[in-house]
Amino acid sequence: MFRKIAAVLMVLLSLTFFAGAVFAAGGQQGASGPMTPAAQIVPPAGKTLLSLPVDQVSPKRIKIAAIMVQNNPFGVAVLQGQNFAKKILADRNCVVDPLSVPDFDAQKWTSVIDNCIASGYNAICAFGVSDALQPVIKRAADAGIAVYLFNSQLSEPRLHVAFYGQGGVEGGRQCGEALAKLVGNSGKYAIITGDFAAIGHEQRRTGARQVLDAIPGLRLVGEVMNNDKAEEAYNHAANFITANPDLKAIYVTAGGPSGAAKAVEDAGMKDKIVVVCHDVLAESAPYIGSGTIKACLDQDPFNQGYQPVIDAFNQLVTGRKPPAETFYKGVMATPDNVKQLFPELF
Repeated sequence: MFRKIAAVLMVLLSLTFFAGAVFAAGGQQGASGPMTPAAQIVPPAGKTLLSLPVDQVSPKRIKIAAIMVQNNPFGVAVLQGQNFAKKILADRNCVVDPLSVPDFDAQKWTSVIDNCIASGYNAICAFGVSDALQPVIKRAADAGIAVYLFNSQLSEPRLHVAFYGQGGVEGGRQCGEALAKLVGNSGKYAIITGDFAAIGHEQRRTGARQVLDAIPGLRLVGEVMNNDKAEEAYNHAANFITANPDLKAIYVTAGGPSGAAKAVEDAGMKDKIVVVCHDVLAESAPYIGSGTIKACLDQDPFNQGYQPVIDAFNQLVTGRKPPAETFYKGVMATPDNVKQLFPELF
């Protein structure tokens, strides 16, 4: 009897050791349950996943910080991408912490990134707010922490691993060209930007001005900041309309275009004033569909939140770096095509 019991115990111990070896080898079991193969990951409705995680469980716990503002609908759309990355990496022994910064003040971003360095994150994914982030990115790199930026590319020297987003100047040029065409290259227009200190907003404003300043028939009546807030965009647009009854167009470079569109509607100028902006979101889509916003260049905020996190995980696990720059091709939504391009918003 004793020999039989001993034999059973030896079999159980062998099975336990074998199961542990499979897990250690990055087999089918992750920290939160069985690992879902990348080929079986289902994206959210209307989204395309531009990167997929490698089918490997990290032998050591990976921590990735994903940083963004949450003061506007664009930030919410980025957060959706970050949270989806968090969800699908959980069973690969990776923790993703989406972190919020109140606004685009570079000092606040520096403080948050310094806290991430002190907290021992393996990678940091952040909005490229300003060249003022270069020193803290260097501190992260010196600490062995990989940094991935999205939305706005910084100037040289570039100490971050990779960048994701649409070229800011090119995006501004596309919107400037759309505005000029819609008003027949003639008339008064205004620009509402998010923040003159945010490099991405300035790149768009500069790109649009490169196009619009070269057209003699167009006249700029003012440029103001709305801090990415719809209510401030509403007030600025209303003031522009009051001061310029013959206003032909408003270009919103960043967050809050729904506020400008509402001001145009409230003034009864839907068919007289062209609104051009960025990002097809739940807040802006109805105004595009109704024809108040005539052109809206989408820059895929979901993937701006999602793709850097996935690529960071893949590099940490495999050692392979992603491309240094991944540029998204902008999709120009109009009242004629928005429901076909973004059916999930209608």
